[in-house]
Amino acid sequence: MWRSLVIGLASVLVAIPNAIAIVHGKAVRQSLFEDRYPWAVAVENPASGGVCSAALISPTHVISAAHCTWPGKRLLVGHTSRQKARVVEVADVIRHPDYDKETNQFDVGLFRLTEAVDIEPVKLVSRGEYLLLVLPDAEAEIMGWGKRPDSDFSDRLVRAGVQLGNLGMRGTYLIYESQGAPCGGDSGGPLVLEGLDRKPVLVGVASATDGNLCSTGGGAAAYTNVAAVRQFIEKHVPDLP
Repeated sequence: MWRSLVIGLASVLVAIPNAIAIVHGKAVRQSLFEDRYPWAVAVENPASGGVCSAALISPTHVISAAHCTWPGKRLLVGHTSRQKARVVEVADVIRHPDYDKETNQFDVGLFRLTEAVDIEPVKLVSRGEYLLLVLPDAEAEIMGWGKRPDSDFSDRLVRAGVQLGNLGMRGTYLIYESQGAPCGGDSGGPLVLEGLDRKPVLVGVASATDGNLCSTGGGAAAYTNVAAVRQFIEKHVPDLP
């Protein structure tokens, strides 16, 4: 079954490069946001109105998908509502040098902020935790400010619990099947597991889905494996916790 899933995704991931609201997700209350997801970041393009999602990984750096990290973006931090969030300007964007638009491999990039923010960043998965936590059928969380085909981008962060069914790897991708998955605008959003300290640990960055996942509410989602690109992150984020 996994072999057929990979073959099916191979063409889809080329044709549909951007992951669109969280399927079966629920809007996050501000109290829960402050307690568990203060590092979640919305990415806006003021010129086009487009939205991506991201995560703060240090006081000065935010991680997202490479296909979201282009100049002209602004970041919204500190609130579940994009309308109430604080705007932080971007000093620089850094895409993985091996990012491939055709295959979507190494689909990860960084925003360097113009100023440090006083928000606790999400922890990146360590090698030891990766081996212990990233397992088939593990319970995980995904989130973003995306949109469904029949709606606009969400004002509030939307989050869903997912099970990493038929979990497999394809290059730098973690691919899983679930009833919960990202949609457009959720690109760059985090895939987190509960770490050994019971806090969220970032293991993936939303990149792509199979064809009609957002409409059908079930299918496969591909996230860039944070462990596979950790060297790139460490090279460019000097204040990584």
